[in-house]
Amino acid sequence: MELIATCAFGLEKIVYDEIKKLGLWVIKTEDGRVTFEGDESALVKANLWLRCADRILIKVGEFHAETFDELFDQTTDFEWENAITKNDVFPVDATSVKSALHSEPAIQSIVKKAIVTRLQKQYKTEILPENSGATYQIIVKANKDQFLLAIDSSGDSLHKRGYRTKANQAPMKETLAAALVKLSDWTPDRPLYDTFCGSGTIGIEAALIAKNIAPGLKREFTFHSWPWIDKALIEECYQEAKKSIRTDVKLNINCSELDPETTKIAESNAKNAGCGEIKFQTSDFRSLDFSKFENSTFISNPPYGERLDERSSVEKMYRQFGEKFQQSNNCSLFLITSNENFPYLFGRPADKNRKLFNGNIRCYLFMYS
Repeated sequence: MELIATCAFGLEKIVYDEIKKLGLWVIKTEDGRVTFEGDESALVKANLWLRCADRILIKVGEFHAETFDELFDQTTDFEWENAITKNDVFPVDATSVKSALHSEPAIQSIVKKAIVTRLQKQYKTEILPENSGATYQIIVKANKDQFLLAIDSSGDSLHKRGYRTKANQAPMKETLAAALVKLSDWTPDRPLYDTFCGSGTIGIEAALIAKNIAPGLKREFTFHSWPWIDKALIEECYQEAKKSIRTDVKLNINCSELDPETTKIAESNAKNAGCGEIKFQTSDFRSLDFSKFENSTFISNPPYGERLDERSSVEKMYRQFGEKFQQSNNCSLFLITSNENFPYLFGRPADKNRKLFNGNIRCYLFMYS
């Protein structure tokens, strides 16, 4: 079957590499998604192991449609009964971009009606009670009259690892934090610092990578309720993931945060993730002696100053951070912000920068080797 790993724009190459690392065949890479081939084992492992993807979908089919009649007829052509029984729950969620069929509620209604019609005919029944324990979330994506129909196997987005029981006001998604670590030059034998750690997500994701802990190991997925996926296979994949954890890795990950309550949240999240050895402290970067930092990697997600009343204070902070960082020795910096003028404020042109999205905010990952 064809599987689709969806992701934030800018992370496609990272997700591609993660899929290849699992030994799976990639069919194509597009904006916001990577399509690959796999069986039930691949579906389970992709949900367990992909650090930077949002969801794993089972592709049902693609087609062109400009009218609701075309949408209905082509949806009924697919063999939905291969996955969905007459008792299963199958809600529909649709998005539409630059398509003739632009009403998302109407698209959802037509697709739902088409699937119901197909299943009623196949199961020779007028009633579909939708009262089983299995849920098949139908995903419809319309883009310029091209429709993709798929079934979501993940449930909650993959960024929900299960370790973050609390968060600060503007937490970074775990998937993006993992991507920042992968895009940096950091290796587990090198000290890592995050001087704007918030709820600790960057440091925790780095530790999970270093210890080879599968990001989905502490949670369940929608596919757990599907009877056609062998429970023994699921258990085998989870046990393999547990056995692959590296307990011999000694981490030197250091995170600091100005607010003491947020620091406590970060410490709790790290312990929940099995990374209690991360060092957290409540401090302002201005009070740190950067001359003691050598041969280290800094990865940070500082405040952006999106609000007008915050911008001047945030830009002042960027200048101060640049002055402090100049005191470090042979250290690299990977910092994400929506402020395009960061290099000017920091006092040094970036060696590279990469456009990413933090939620709906267009950002830049500024890289200093």
